Amino acid sequence: MNKTLARGLVAVVSLAVAGAARAVEGDVDVSAITGAGAQIALVGAAVFAIYVGIKLFKWIRKAL
Repeated sequence: MNKTLARGLVAVVSLAVAGAARAVEGDVDVSAITGAGAQIALVGAAVFAIYVGIKLFKWIRKAL
């Protein structure tokens, strides 16, 4: 495993542990995030559809 990958892995694990510790304490208010879940999913689906549409258009154009 190279140094960059190891450092990145350490950073991700430490951030996950810190986030989990804060969530366990109960001082994190996530009601706004959970309440906006439908809107976030809608935007995500739209972005994904545009991405797939662009890829499909390029694929069809390349075939012609």
